[in-house]
Amino acid sequence: MQPPFPSPVPTWHNDTYPAIDPAKPELSHEGRTVVITGAGSGIGRATALAYARASASHIALLGRTETTLQETASLISATAEPKTKPKVSVFPCSVTDDAAIRNVAKEVGSWDVLVLNAAYLSTPVKVADVDVDEFWKAFETNVKALVIASQAFLPLARPGAAVLTVGAAGCIFPPAWAGLASYMSSKVAQAKLVEYLAAENPEVLFVSVHPGVVDTGMLRRAELTSLPNDAVELPAHFLVWVSAAGAKGGQKNWLGGRFVWCNWGVGELVERREEIRRSDLFTIGLAGWPFEKSGWNVKDGVEGL
Repeated sequence: MQPPFPSPVPTWHNDTYPAIDPAKPELSHEGRTVVITGAGSGIGRATALAYARASASHIALLGRTETTLQETASLISATAEPKTKPKVSVFPCSVTDDAAIRNVAKEVGSWDVLVLNAAYLSTPVKVADVDVDEFWKAFETNVKALVIASQAFLPLARPGAAVLTVGAAGCIFPPAWAGLASYMSSKVAQAKLVEYLAAENPEVLFVSVHPGVVDTGMLRRAELTSLPNDAVELPAHFLVWVSAAGAKGGQKNWLGGRFVWCNWGVGELVERREEIRRSDLFTIGLAGWPFEKSGWNVKDGVEGL
């Protein structure tokens, strides 16, 4: 379909498609360990099923509610091919609990893919009226948890490891939806933190992924149900595609540190890989900067400091 938003590629997807099908041999995660937060429902659950379809050997499910995690584990067991059925581990915990996450990391051991899908969005309310503690919960879950997970898991990363955060495209839009300041501003911070983590850990692929508009409890809480929906399999399968690419290149991969949308056609995106690699495309910055008449290149300017 025609892209409903500005897009770097002409093809826009609302559902999964053959190029990102987790069952494709080139997207296989056989022998790999995958850790997923927020795995008890929605995008997290669909992502767990996608990695099972991609033949991951071990899938660790993290979330606050054990019963929903067990439901996800049961779905994996019921749908995975018998020959490639993964080991599934369930860890009920909060992603903001430093001690708990460190214990999970020790128990999981060496890993290959870390999908940070857990997020927090409160009932929409204007900044002037919000409870400060409630406002800050978004930063605890969407930003602090990324720091906690990085410190706990990075020492145990295998070669070709990938850390994928589930972002929100609304964070780069003008403030069109009143009441979402805590969530959107925390997602901007998360995306910039991913850029820093990518620069500081060149052996690991870090990518922020906008998951499209999926009908989840969070979307309904944000009161954005009037938007056209994407299939939950789209972001799940796109994440598999990204981490499969990471296994072949780590931070040398052209998506390292970038913020990308799962709706973008991957074939056309790959065609732009050298341009993306050499530029600051898909990174968080100031609209219009460096200004057109300045002739200043971001990469050359920073290196010259």
